[in-house]
Amino acid sequence: MTSDVKKRAIEAGILGDQLADLRAGLFFSMPISTVLSTLVLIMEMVSGTDRSAVIWFIVVNLINGARIALALTNRGRAATSGDPAWRSVRLRYYEGLALLSGFAWAYLAVLTAGYSSPQSSLHLIILAGISAGAVTYGSSRAFVAINFITPPLLVAFGCLAAAGDLDNAILAFTVVLFLGGLLRGSIIGQNRFCETSRLKHEARQFAAEMEERSRHDPLTGLLNRRGLEQAVDRLNSDDKPFVAMLVDLDGFKAVNDTYGHRVGDELLKSIARRLEQEAPQGAALARVGGDEFVVLFPVRISAISVTDLASRIAKQHSLRESVQVGASIGIYETDNPKLTDIMLRADTALFAAKRLGRNHFRVFDDKLNSDLERRHRIERDLKTAIDSGNLATWFQPVIRLEDNAIVGFEALLRWDHPLYGAVPPPDIVTAAREQGLLQLVTEKVLLNCCTMIANLKAAGRRDVRVAMNLSPRELEVGSVDALILDRLQARGLPTDMLEIEITEEAPLDHERVGEKLGRLSEAGISIVLDDFGTGFSTLVSLKDGWIRKIKIDQTFVRDLANSIKDQALVRSIIDLGRALGREVMAEGVETDADRQILRSLGCETAQGYYFSKALPMKEALDLAPQQLPEGAGRGAVQNLAIRMSGE
Repeated sequence: MTSDVKKRAIEAGILGDQLADLRAGLFFSMPISTVLSTLVLIMEMVSGTDRSAVIWFIVVNLINGARIALALTNRGRAATSGDPAWRSVRLRYYEGLALLSGFAWAYLAVLTAGYSSPQSSLHLIILAGISAGAVTYGSSRAFVAINFITPPLLVAFGCLAAAGDLDNAILAFTVVLFLGGLLRGSIIGQNRFCETSRLKHEARQFAAEMEERSRHDPLTGLLNRRGLEQAVDRLNSDDKPFVAMLVDLDGFKAVNDTYGHRVGDELLKSIARRLEQEAPQGAALARVGGDEFVVLFPVRISAISVTDLASRIAKQHSLRESVQVGASIGIYETDNPKLTDIMLRADTALFAAKRLGRNHFRVFDDKLNSDLERRHRIERDLKTAIDSGNLATWFQPVIRLEDNAIVGFEALLRWDHPLYGAVPPPDIVTAAREQGLLQLVTEKVLLNCCTMIANLKAAGRRDVRVAMNLSPRELEVGSVDALILDRLQARGLPTDMLEIEITEEAPLDHERVGEKLGRLSEAGISIVLDDFGTGFSTLVSLKDGWIRKIKIDQTFVRDLANSIKDQALVRSIIDLGRALGREVMAEGVETDADRQILRSLGCETAQGYYFSKALPMKEALDLAPQQLPEGAGRGAVQNLAIRMSGE
């Protein structure tokens, strides 16, 4: 809102307050005027006057009636109309009627023969009272009071001054002083009223601006989450169904990292303007995250289909030739919009769209709804699974390719859900994070790893290491490093038998995570960079001295024998690891051909279903002293375990 607009709004507010005050005052002053005029009429009739007093009484009260009618007319509009000109005209009507009423009361001079009749003193007292009352009840608008009191008091002054005697001269002088005081009081009263009114409207205007700002994103000008909540609450059920699009920019972080936040902010504003152009007229547009936007609208107001609109929004957007981003979009259509449900289901669709790659959209459908119900059920049941022991830790062997010896185990979560069967470890970790149970799960896995290490140590296999997975986000916000060292020390276990496998995630506080991992590394724990080749800053991470091993992600290893490109990538990773003095292992080995190629490329260790799936602790411990025969096939470790158990 510009300063001129603000000024006009405040002026209109002051005029409105004056109108309201005058209306309220009239409902007090007009009955008093009627009573006083009745007293005057009675005195005149008692003194035997002619019918002119009756005519005067009728005229005064007709004018009073007109003033009351004016107060009642357009009463509602006066409260809501923001037109200063209309309000100003209404005030002029009040001033005009007040002047007419003043002239009518000036006629008292005629009724009293120039204030020379025996009843003159009473008439003057009544005139003084009604004049003072006019100023009191009309202080918000000076000229309403001035127009009323000036004619009768000036006429009274003239009549008294013309009488020529000292008493009347003194009385005339008193009338002048009285008039001057009332005029000054009227002006001061109006000024004070207007100043109070101005302050009130400025405060309301400021509060309204704060309220408006609290509902809008200061960078883009779109609604924020609070504004979006209010927009959802205002939706008319007659306009259903509604569509919500959750738009997430692809590659925005890279723009911020490469060009800085100033360019990133410019890009966000540019995206906001584009959404305003593409979205249907009347749609609610909001920025609900760093690079997340919501487009919400009734289906009927869109001139194109929802999917066509999503395709247009998802297209690559350029701020300049070198700054380009696309968008992934989750779409949810509903008849009963609730913001929590909208965001949850649109976010589920958005996640599915991102799995398709960049610049894709996905509509929330029955399949995604089933996935969402499954996720919620898993989250609800996780605590029970932990307490009952159904959430277990199994151990997958790590094989040295040179001689097929078991040199390690990776601790993996296993949960056989009563409804959904085997729940993948990433789903367990996600559910634990959502339910605030991640630390409890980590402590359970650590406890089992410590038990596994203690058993291996007792069996004379100190050369076998046990690995547990840890998210950098846990290190970033918690004190997992202290927990790990405390548990090992409490049980007297060697730190060099434990490995910590971490995945690279963004965004995170690299310095804080690095400090904690450095502490673990200095204590003798081996730090493994998991899923190598799929993180956000892999090569940067290799510069850190606490990384001792890199683990080639299974996406490069699976079906390695049939992909020349993957073989070249794996060879490069192995050569890089050697050059930096890091151990290199591979995960996801499923065929003998993949095993042989990894060995020929110089990979040191590996794990995968070709060797063994994860095993319960007892079975894994039984296998620890064993060595696989050369050329062992799929599931050789499990087969060996079966033979050893006599089954």
